[in-house]
Amino acid sequence: MVMKTIKATSLLVIAGLLFFACHKNSGHLYIKLTNKSNRKIACQEFWCGHITESDTIFQCRIGAVGIPSDSSFLLPSGDAVKGRGWEYDFNTIPYLQLLIMDFETYNTYIYEPCDTVRKYVPVLHVYRLTLEDLQKTNWTVTYPPEKQ
Repeated sequence: MVMKTIKATSLLVIAGLLFFACHKNSGHLYIKLTNKSNRKIACQEFWCGHITESDTIFQCRIGAVGIPSDSSFLLPSGDAVKGRGWEYDFNTIPYLQLLIMDFETYNTYIYEPCDTVRKYVPVLHVYRLTLEDLQKTNWTVTYPPEKQ
């Protein structure tokens, strides 16, 4: 009886280890945003299935993340928890939009009405990144954009 229990437990442990050893996530879980400017920036991510040119303004219900000068931030995929990654996300979105703003200005107006934020917080740069763009840059986005 004891031998059967040890054998069953051993098989379960081995099967579990094999399962986790063989598990692969099917994509890149993060995009690395690197701030090489001399000031802290705010970055707002926006993506949906039907994004248009008119969506290049600050989105009120979506916050922005601060990225200090000379540092990086890892932007997770919408499906990172399930391990599917950005490649999976791009099955339903045409591109990822990143709005770059000056953090100090953004922070000054963060609790103001949306129209006030749009009026007084200028967008320093807009990235519209496709899956191919991100693959070419090895999943790294750098601000300010590097000259090619």
